[in-house]
Amino acid sequence: MMDKNPYTEDEEQASEYLRMAISLLSKHQIPLSPLNYRMGYDFVAGKNEALRMAFAEMVAQSDKAPTESLWALYKRFFIQDDEKLAEIRQGLVSIITSMRGDFERSSGNLSSYTEKLSQFAGILQTQTSPEAMATEVNKVLKETRATEQSQRQIETQLSNITNDMESLRKELAQVKEESLVDALTGISNRKAFDATLEQAVHTARETKSPFCVLLADIDYFKKVNDSYGHLVGDKVLRFVASTLKRCIKGKDMAARFGGEEFVVILPQTELSGAFTVADQIRKSIASGTLKDMKSEEVYGRVTISIGVAQFNASDLPNVLLQRADQALYQAKECGRNQVKMAA
Repeated sequence: MMDKNPYTEDEEQASEYLRMAISLLSKHQIPLSPLNYRMGYDFVAGKNEALRMAFAEMVAQSDKAPTESLWALYKRFFIQDDEKLAEIRQGLVSIITSMRGDFERSSGNLSSYTEKLSQFAGILQTQTSPEAMATEVNKVLKETRATEQSQRQIETQLSNITNDMESLRKELAQVKEESLVDALTGISNRKAFDATLEQAVHTARETKSPFCVLLADIDYFKKVNDSYGHLVGDKVLRFVASTLKRCIKGKDMAARFGGEEFVVILPQTELSGAFTVADQIRKSIASGTLKDMKSEEVYGRVTISIGVAQFNASDLPNVLLQRADQALYQAKECGRNQVKMAA
């Protein structure tokens, strides 16, 4: 389930991903169907780390991936939210249908009871023998007890319905939360970042308050993957994500932007303050040493380059990100493991 276009590459980048995706699928003898192409495209573009790992595992098991495995993989990563929502929607329909039937039956019982009471009131206004009066009283008492029992059943059913609705509410909240979290690193994903950035721009314009964006890229990440494998690369991504979370606070937000890129939004922060936070992140990452916990093999030091940009009143979200990206490019050009501020 997605409400924004996740494919925002320009023509040159999209063409390169197209070439890489077709090469990947051809290499593993995977038909170039639209669904398989989408998985291949997301694989080479690094849009979904969990998909990349599952896809790599699947093709490693066989020279030619079975059609059933490809379809199962597609359903797992692209239509699971829709299936979950359909399940929840059907649950709500069942609850509503049950409620309607219960209330219709309750309404019928109450109508019958009201009619009995009206008849009894009419009898009370006539000269009636004690025997006849006792008979009518017994009838009303029987109807009263039946109606009381019916209402108790309704109360029990309403309590059950409340519990069912609460369970569905929690499931919906979980679906929503999972759709905003990067599966590999556990921090916010690109979708959550885009929504938060739009809100930050709106708030800054309304309140005329400053905020900054950090755009960070892990240095020589491809070399890490090529030298030590994707599992080590994944550990690097998780290490960077956890460091970002540790270095920010309050309403600050860290997210995985895609591949080895990360972003941070710093509300109520001017450029100088954002530079301080960015340099703290850079130093925290560079001070660590990556090694295998079992074999104690040392892989080396991880460094990160960061571009910082402050929001201007005329900025659109993409313009702000472009300026942060230009600053990041400067940090890379100046030797990496640096923080640069946008003009």
